[in-house]
Amino acid sequence: MTESIYQRDELALLKESGAETESTNGTGQALGPTDIVQIVIHVTAKSGTTPTLDLAFEESALLGSGYAAVVKAPQITAVGVYTVYAKFTKKYIRYASTIGGTTPSFTYEVGVCKP
Repeated sequence: MTESIYQRDELALLKESGAETESTNGTGQALGPTDIVQIVIHVTAKSGTTPTLDLAFEESALLGSGYAAVVKAPQITAVGVYTVYAKFTKKYIRYASTIGGTTPSFTYEVGVCKP
């Protein structure tokens, strides 16, 4: 596992570091409602031909259904650290990834903290 670039006690992890090769939805976590929070995406590896990673951060009043996007990160095509800010009004928060390209793979983690 890659060492995090931020303090784990200052945030909740929406996604532990690990590789994804296809689009997926994370599991909802009871983190909301929130004031403005910082969402940090730490991409440590990517492979494939023209791989792309699109991440949306969604909320719902119910665990497991009714999720709607609140904010989307800019499309990710390279290793690095990416940040977006959002305010959630519902109880449950999750990420939704869309991965594109030919045999794409991204290794990344997603954390939420106060800015």
